[in-house]
Amino acid sequence: MKISFKLVLLCISILLFLGIFAITILNIKDNLEVKKNQIKFLEKNLDNKKLQISNIHSKLLEKKINLENILFEGGINFVNNSNKEFNIGKKKYLLKEFSSNDIIFAKHPAASSSAYIDYYEDKIFLTTATGQIVYTSIDDFEKESFNLKPIKTNIQQLIKYSEFFSSSGFGVKDILIDKKNVYVSYIKEHVKDCFSLSILKAKLDFDYLNFTDFYVPKKCVNKDEKFFDDHEHDYLVAHQSGGRLMIDKNILFFTTGDFRYRILAQDKSRDVGKLVSINLKTKEKKIISMGHRNPQGLYYHPNLNYLFSTEHGPSGGDEINILDLNKSYDEIPNYGWPISSYGRHYFDNDDDNDVRYKLSPLKGSHSKFGFIEPLKYFNPSVGISQIVGVDKNFYDTDGNVLFVGTMGTAKKLKEGMISLYFFEFKDDKIINDQFIPVKSRVRDIIYHKENNYLVMYLETNNALAIFKKAN
Repeated sequence: MKISFKLVLLCISILLFLGIFAITILNIKDNLEVKKNQIKFLEKNLDNKKLQISNIHSKLLEKKINLENILFEGGINFVNNSNKEFNIGKKKYLLKEFSSNDIIFAKHPAASSSAYIDYYEDKIFLTTATGQIVYTSIDDFEKESFNLKPIKTNIQQLIKYSEFFSSSGFGVKDILIDKKNVYVSYIKEHVKDCFSLSILKAKLDFDYLNFTDFYVPKKCVNKDEKFFDDHEHDYLVAHQSGGRLMIDKNILFFTTGDFRYRILAQDKSRDVGKLVSINLKTKEKKIISMGHRNPQGLYYHPNLNYLFSTEHGPSGGDEINILDLNKSYDEIPNYGWPISSYGRHYFDNDDDNDVRYKLSPLKGSHSKFGFIEPLKYFNPSVGISQIVGVDKNFYDTDGNVLFVGTMGTAKKLKEGMISLYFFEFKDDKIINDQFIPVKSRVRDIIYHKENNYLVMYLETNNALAIFKKAN
C-alpha cells in the first residue's frame, strides 16, 4: 500500500506539534512551580512581617498600659480651664470644666479619652474604659484643681485580651455604685474572638476592689460568625454593645447593643439588642424590651415609673424611648430594630441591591409594623449618649426635666452634636426642648441631687465638668 508524501508530511507535522506542545506544557509547569515557590516565599515573608508588626504592637500596647498604671498610681489631676454661661429659657447656668492629660486611652476615633462616672454619698467615682478607677469628693468641684485618688483592682488580672486595653471599641461601658456595691459593665471575651456584654461586681473598698463575675450571658457573639449575609459592612462592632446600668430598689436594669449583628435584636433567645433586668434578691433575669440597636443611655424616673432609654441609630434615626413599667405586657415590648428605623444604613448609596435591606429593611414607621414609636428621633443623628432626670431645685417647671448628652457622628458637626439636650416632659410628650452647645462629646452624665449639679465626662476635652445654676 502506497503512502502519500502529503500524509507522511502531515504525520511528521503533527508529531512535531505534539512535541513542541509537550515541551511548552512542561515549561509552563516548571514556570508555575517556580511562581508557586515565589508566592510561598512571599507569603512566608508577609507572615513574618505581620508577626513582627504584631509583636511591636503588643510591646507598644504593654508600654502604654504600664504608662497608664504609673500615671494612675499618684491619682489623676484635674485643673479648671474653662467657665461658660448658658441660658435655658430665661434661667442662667454655669458650665465649669476641669481637664486632665492623664487619661490616655480613647474608645472612639473622635475622642481624646473615654471614661464613665457615678457617685456614692459625697464621692464621685470615675472609671476609664480600660478599668482604672479613681474618686474624689463632690465638693472638690468648687476648687480650681483637685486630685482623684486611685483604687487598686483586679481588673487587669481578670481581663487578658489586648483589645480591652487599647484604643478600640472593647472595654468598660459603665460604672454603677449602689448600697456599697460597685458594678462595672464591660465586653467580656468568653473564648477566642467571642464576646458579650457582661457585668462585674465588687464590694466598695477604697483600698482594693475585688471584682467577680456578676452576670455573664450564656451565648457570646463570634467575630467570624455570619448570621444573615456576607456584606462587607456586617461584622462585629464593639462600639455597638450598649452597657448602660441603672438600679431601682432591688432591680438592676442594663442595656445591650446588637454588636452590628442586626437581626439578633429580634431574637428572644439572645440578650443582644435588648433591655434586661435582674432581680438582685432572686437573681431572676428578664428581657424587658427588644428591638434595640445600641442603647447607650438609661434612666429610671421614680415619679412616673418609666424607663427612659437613648439609642444610636445607623446613619440618622437616633432615638429617645420610653418603657412604661406601670403596664403589664403580654409580649416583650418591641422597638423595631432592624425592621423599623428612621435612619438608613451606613454607606447607603441608594443601591436597590444592597443586601442589608433584605433582613434589615429600616421601614421608617414603627407603629405601622406593630412596634413602639420613639418619643423623639433625630435626623441627622446627634450621637446620643446618657440620659438623666433632675428635680425642681435644678429647673422649676410643671413638667419633668431631663438632660441627654450627645457626641456627634460626622466630621462636619451639625446642630445638636457635642451638646446637652434639655427637654421638659409632660402628658407623655415633649413640651419644650433646647440644645446647649458645650462643644465636647458628652460621654456620661449624672445628677448629684444634694449639690444640685449635673456632672459630666467630656471626652473631646479630657474633662470632668459640672453644670449648675449660675449665682
